[in-house]
Amino acid sequence: MATNRLVNKNILLLGGTSGIGFATAEAALANGANITISSSSEEKVARALKRLRESNPNRSSAIRTYVADLSIKEKLDTTVEALLKFTAEISPIDHIVFTAGNIPPLASLPEASFSDLEAFMTVRVYGAIAVGKHALKYMAFGKESSITLTSGTQARKPSHWLPPVVAGSVEGLMKGLAVTLSPVRVNVVSPGRIITELLDRIPKEMLKQQSEKAKDLSLTKDVGYPADTAEAYLYLMKDYFATGSVVTTNGGEHY
Repeated sequence: MATNRLVNKNILLLGGTSGIGFATAEAALANGANITISSSSEEKVARALKRLRESNPNRSSAIRTYVADLSIKEKLDTTVEALLKFTAEISPIDHIVFTAGNIPPLASLPEASFSDLEAFMTVRVYGAIAVGKHALKYMAFGKESSITLTSGTQARKPSHWLPPVVAGSVEGLMKGLAVTLSPVRVNVVSPGRIITELLDRIPKEMLKQQSEKAKDLSLTKDVGYPADTAEAYLYLMKDYFATGSVVTTNGGEHY
């Protein structure tokens, strides 16, 4: 019988304070892992730490936190390396989960500036590149270790010009990193319509309409939830033969 492959593993979760990242952190903790969660906000980190301690009261000592702002491109190298070094203080990092993201103004193409794209790319793409650039110095080197990035089903069925540019870049980066960082495994999770805190920025009526449309298109007749999507990240950490792959969790919306 296979043992739980996450017990005592050292896992770093960038963007682990909310949404899918938090759900993955909570699940990894419940599976016996030692976790470090990071976010750009001290307030978000403190709030997430409190929630994790409440849901896993016997595992408080297995949680570490770090504030890392990935939105400043010029500081990404030093910011990411400091985070990796902090996480590896106790033991080499076994898994890195990258769910950090932001929602810039989605301007129409004729009205868009390059800064609209830059804001999106800095965290989600340049931040992931910085992780890949420095990760091997702080990770356990072997097929048992992994890096999991996050794209989105907008890469295949876009509703706007900007998101597929970023999602496609993440998936291309994953393939390059899988080759370059081998035997450490690199994969992507591609979520569909998942109800997270990021959607709070969308007007409620618009969000309701979009959610109802997503339910109609979904084969499960529902939207996605972080706790379900977190299972995709856990799977990619535990399958030592999975690399260079995209795991989609979208309810069959684009089947």
